[in-house]
Amino acid sequence: CLLFSALLALSVIDFRTYEIPVGFNLFILALGLIHGAFHYTQWLEFGIGFLCVSVFLLILYYATGGRAIGGGDVKLMAVCGLLLGWKLIIFAFLLGCIIGSVIHLIRMKVSGEGHVLAMGPYLSAGVAIAVLWGNEFLQWYLHFYL
Repeated sequence: CLLFSALLALSVIDFRTYEIPVGFNLFILALGLIHGAFHYTQWLEFGIGFLCVSVFLLILYYATGGRAIGGGDVKLMAVCGLLLGWKLIIFAFLLGCIIGSVIHLIRMKVSGEGHVLAMGPYLSAGVAIAVLWGNEFLQWYLHFYL
């Protein structure tokens, strides 16, 4: 509930201002550290989750001078990766990108919305779906290959 509340609030703020306040990322970081303390045997999975998507986004951020992705989005994926682990954060990121591209393309076509989009709400939706149904989706998907 705490994670979903933070994701909802930061999504509304990011949608309106194109900025994710650092306090939300710090709050989710605290949730991730608490979760990691209770599941200390899986520290490597959570550590990799912290780095795998956020390092890619950080490289993208510096390569484009911040035009492709915002710094708040990089931090959001890092702290959510610490909370979810590497498998679910990759799933959440891909799902957030798909949701964001589809919805924003529709918004651009219907309302003439500009090309700039707030990625935070879509990444938050991906994280929320990954928390609720990510493991089931991954098991269903992987049974085709294993």
